[in-house]
Amino acid sequence: MGNTRKLKVLVVLLNLKVANGVSSFIINYYRKLDYREITMDFVVYQDAETPYYEEIRKNNSHIYILPSAKNIRKHMRACQKILINGKYDIIHDNILILSTGLMYYAKKLGVPVRILHSHNSELGANYWKKIRNKLLLPFLVKQATDYFACSDLAAECLFGSKSYTFIPNVVDGNNLRLNQRIRNRIRSDTGTTNKLVITTVGRLAEQKNPFYAVDVIRELKKYNKNIEYWWIGDGPLEKKVKEYILKKDAESYIHLFGRRTDVTDFYQGSDVFFLPSIFEGLPVTGVEAQATGLLCFVCDEITRQFIYTDLVKTFSVKNSPENAARIFAEWLSSVPLDRDRTKYIKFLEGSRFCDWKAGQFLETVYKKLFKLRQYHN
Repeated sequence: MGNTRKLKVLVVLLNLKVANGVSSFIINYYRKLDYREITMDFVVYQDAETPYYEEIRKNNSHIYILPSAKNIRKHMRACQKILINGKYDIIHDNILILSTGLMYYAKKLGVPVRILHSHNSELGANYWKKIRNKLLLPFLVKQATDYFACSDLAAECLFGSKSYTFIPNVVDGNNLRLNQRIRNRIRSDTGTTNKLVITTVGRLAEQKNPFYAVDVIRELKKYNKNIEYWWIGDGPLEKKVKEYILKKDAESYIHLFGRRTDVTDFYQGSDVFFLPSIFEGLPVTGVEAQATGLLCFVCDEITRQFIYTDLVKTFSVKNSPENAARIFAEWLSSVPLDRDRTKYIKFLEGSRFCDWKAGQFLETVYKKLFKLRQYHN
């Protein structure tokens, strides 16, 4: 590649929702790229209302929305067309299995760098998905030339003992420093002025364990009548979770806010961050919550690589909801709730998760891989 030509990268995502951790991860890097050096386009499998579309298009990047793989011929033709027309130097795949068509054609058409990026420490949220993914994963891994991961656990899950490049999940701290004006507004708007607000940010999907979360909060209510629970994010289980909350008579203090573009404002309005996921790679939400100074009650299946403050307490989701709630309540009674939250942005700025040099770092990795692979794919 000559010095005058930009590097062309195609990023593969499930969708570009604001509350999707992988999407947030990519956008945080994207915003820090030098667009004179790199063109980054996106291909997604789900169209979704999101402010990221406008931002991406303003930067003259393209967004491709693939047709469903249920019509396999149409899907494969679209994959082939995107890669032929785009003439990409790098394809950066951030999802499992659904990307098989794109990665197959990327190899067949000679895209020099084909990156498989692991964001999770499990192959699926349930038994059948794990079996399916385990069967299909070897084919996908063979299409790749290089491997990225957000944590050691995520790398081991997908790549075993293969060497990989650690790409930290970075966040933008500009809107994460505690802002009392925003906090007061959110708490006033939601009618939770004097409540202890516990918040989860994530998809309403099996991996995030929403039914267990509801049960834990219901049990926690027995210890502290003054709690309020917010879930930010939508997903395939939204209807069932709503029904479950009603069935458990918990709608007065458990609220689903759905997909939001102002997630950071909800961090501001909260007091505690709750992450009961069955598995994660390295949770961007957990990194963000610490920067906002939120106490964090987090499942111990998640890598400890994301912890960079003294705010995090881990627990096991193998605990019954009753036991988890007891541990939660005992911990909350032992920590100061009126600490100075504004200081924690400094912890972020001194960590590997700050986005200041993220673009430069990713550009360097891309260029190094392209130089290595451009004649050997």
